[in-house]
Amino acid sequence: MSERQNVLIIGGGIIGHSISYYLNKSGVSAMVIDKQESGRKATRAAAGMLGVHSENAQANVFYKFCERSRELYQSLSQELFRLTSINIGLSRTGMIEVALCEEEKNKLRDKKAFFPELEWLEGEKLSEKIPSLNGSGAVGLHMEKDGHVEPTHVCEAFKRAALHFGGKLIEDHSVWGIEKNEQGYSIQLGNETLLVDRVVVAAGAESGPWFEATGLVDPMVPTKGEYISIKPKKNIWDETLFFRDFYIVPKPDGRCVIGATTKPYDRGHFPTAGGLSELLNHVFSVFPTLQSEPLQDCGAGIRPGTKDGFPIIGEHPTMAGLYFATGHYRNGVLLAPATGELMKDLILDKKVDSSITGLLSPNRLVRKGEHSYEHSN
Repeated sequence: MSERQNVLIIGGGIIGHSISYYLNKSGVSAMVIDKQESGRKATRAAAGMLGVHSENAQANVFYKFCERSRELYQSLSQELFRLTSINIGLSRTGMIEVALCEEEKNKLRDKKAFFPELEWLEGEKLSEKIPSLNGSGAVGLHMEKDGHVEPTHVCEAFKRAALHFGGKLIEDHSVWGIEKNEQGYSIQLGNETLLVDRVVVAAGAESGPWFEATGLVDPMVPTKGEYISIKPKKNIWDETLFFRDFYIVPKPDGRCVIGATTKPYDRGHFPTAGGLSELLNHVFSVFPTLQSEPLQDCGAGIRPGTKDGFPIIGEHPTMAGLYFATGHYRNGVLLAPATGELMKDLILDKKVDSSITGLLSPNRLVRKGEHSYEHSN
């Protein structure tokens, strides 16, 4: 591994491979390294929602970043299929956020005020969309442009497309150390050393040690999420359904992915009986008929949450050439295209939107005290 690399990306999930794809496509040689097989952690456990509106209460800077990423999927779906023959399962059947209690309804009314183009559903209109809904007085907000993809397919397509453009991949190897030198960085891989110009940390929930090792506050909140999938005997509805305590994503092959529990600082990679029971109790209280449907799969993943709720995307405040692209929590799939595009522009020193880079910058993690940090926004 004596050949010098332009960019090394630590982490082979959907974010890491998206960055590699955009860089290699632009002529920047990028290599992804992962401690195991790519896409086996949070990406594999994700439902793939492109929930721009379910994740944002108003049309702010972060909303626009999410919207940009969702729209990128339209052209990506075609381009990635052309390059790799992988169908990423892009579905724009829409999403309905449902409110059952008065508190939730008020929040949904506020969201409708910020997004007047969204359709308000109640009474017969809601029943037509979700005929099996067991919730008198429920209301919904129809988000027609939101949808979902198949996360593992997207990750694999990004990976193969990056390799098509000359990218490189090392799996089953751990990075033991990063050392800055006059030429760039020395990366320790067991008994081998890799020389690179730039490094991008995209290690998801395992990114925390790299913040501490480079003098920043660790902002990560690893959060376990458990899911289950069923395969109803007949199609029940087309839209993704988003409730306060669960979501249901209908896939083109007939599966319905149901998620997800939220357990901060739980790093367990396996679902628990209690967690799945809690999840299904929420689901069955609204859709009791689903109790008789065939079980397909269940699992768990560790979401890379952050203490302030925003991803960390940008260059280290004091170590030039070291970047972070992590902390996407449950929006990694949604934000993969926009993150890859933004990281490519930052590394190529192109003009970027200062409002989003300021919001997501690692500068907010500069130590202000022993256990504190400040958000730059």
